[in-house]
Amino acid sequence: MKITKTLRRVFNTFAWICIALVVIVGLIFLYSRYISPYDFSVNKANISSSNISSSANNIKILQFSDTHLGFYYDQKQFEKVVEAIKAEKPDIIIFSGDLIDSLHDYTEDIGQLTALLSSLEAPYGKYCVFGNHDYGGGSENVYPNIMEAAGFTLLKNSSFQISGLKINIIGIDDVLIGYGDVESAGKTVPGFFNMVIAHEPDIADEVSKYAVDLMLSSHTHGRQVNISMLDNFILPPYGKHYIEGWYKFESISSMQLYVTRGIGITQLPLRFNSKPELSVFILKQIQ
Repeated sequence: MKITKTLRRVFNTFAWICIALVVIVGLIFLYSRYISPYDFSVNKANISSSNISSSANNIKILQFSDTHLGFYYDQKQFEKVVEAIKAEKPDIIIFSGDLIDSLHDYTEDIGQLTALLSSLEAPYGKYCVFGNHDYGGGSENVYPNIMEAAGFTLLKNSSFQISGLKINIIGIDDVLIGYGDVESAGKTVPGFFNMVIAHEPDIADEVSKYAVDLMLSSHTHGRQVNISMLDNFILPPYGKHYIEGWYKFESISSMQLYVTRGIGITQLPLRFNSKPELSVFILKQIQ
């Protein structure tokens, strides 16, 4: 009799543990599916360098990326991001690729999307590069039309100098698709603060061989489902080494790399332990 009662207690305990685990897993799934993908933050950091001119001191650069519009992320949700960008009043805006997840499946009004992007203002310009999702299925033709109509300067293995600030922005085309020329990072300007925008972060080792001060990338979504033991399955090519946040390189100009977690989602309609973000950088001159 005692054995039977003991077994029942063990069984009941085990059953309650199983129920609790199911509830916890269910809550985590619901949060990862319906809350986390749309709960973005604005992360700010100062960037100090002797290569920042007095005219660029306190200049605010805002980076957003990987919106992947169309994959469980629509223009209504993107409007909140646009309003948050406007609230920051950035001097320079950077978009580092992957605007629409799949053009073939995109059903929303391209004109309205262009109008949303057009409404973003930055006195020293808006700049962008291709991501891997900006190619394929005709995207390589639509993406430039959207971004240029919205007032963005599209950089494809090319550079743009903001002479008044002594800032040089170099954009590298998408390397995963095969159009990126990493040697474009050599288009630095002496006496300028040299920035590189490249969708995929894992070219940073090669970029750091040049006199680059700051590299801004995206692509990884900060794993999106942030469980490091799943890296071999989650992380994309050219996004396996530099995954999120800050990295520093002992190079010609001690280059810093920032990898943003981006805004949208792809492949899986989930975000876990990887909050979407807008990244804001304030330049600080070191005298």
